[in-house]
Amino acid sequence: MKLQKANISIKTILICCFLFLSCETSKQPVATSSSAAVGTGMSDNMIWDMDVTITSEGRIRAKFRAGYVERDNIGNSKYSISRIDSGLAIEFFEKEKNTGFLQSRRGTINDLSEVFTAIDSVVFRSTKGYTLYTDTLVWNRKLAQLSTDCDVMMIKDNRDTLYGEGFITDDKFDSYEIKRPRGETLIEEKDPVN
Repeated sequence: MKLQKANISIKTILICCFLFLSCETSKQPVATSSSAAVGTGMSDNMIWDMDVTITSEGRIRAKFRAGYVERDNIGNSKYSISRIDSGLAIEFFEKEKNTGFLQSRRGTINDLSEVFTAIDSVVFRSTKGYTLYTDTLVWNRKLAQLSTDCDVMMIKDNRDTLYGEGFITDDKFDSYEIKRPRGETLIEEKDPVN
């Protein structure tokens, strides 16, 4: 009698295992989408050493490079949100001439709003002699504008230093605004003429 009970238990276990395995293998693959990716922690695309040229009316507006990028689609659209980890670099152009260079450790890109956000150890160098340091800098491509609400330090020609809270400029760096500015300047004294 004990032997029969053991056989029934083994049969029950084997039947359960068979049902479990048959349920697992009957699952159909699910297409990856941003809604599915959010729940699983997986991105829609993973890209290494991304190198992209952005044009407008056939002219180069910017070139950007990124080390490692994770992209997630926005709903069912052709647009995506990208997270950059391991270096972001953007080179700006106006009439085929370089106007500035931005780099940071991390960043994000929203294809729909055309907003690029540089995060962590951000440095922007203008060909006009300005270098800006901050924690976060946003490039709004539609507005052709760079801005931040973070603290900034801007150095002009390695001489004059300006500090502030917040910054805004066009991506050609023609003019800029710094909120609550304070700074230091180097004034060279000339020998008096007798």
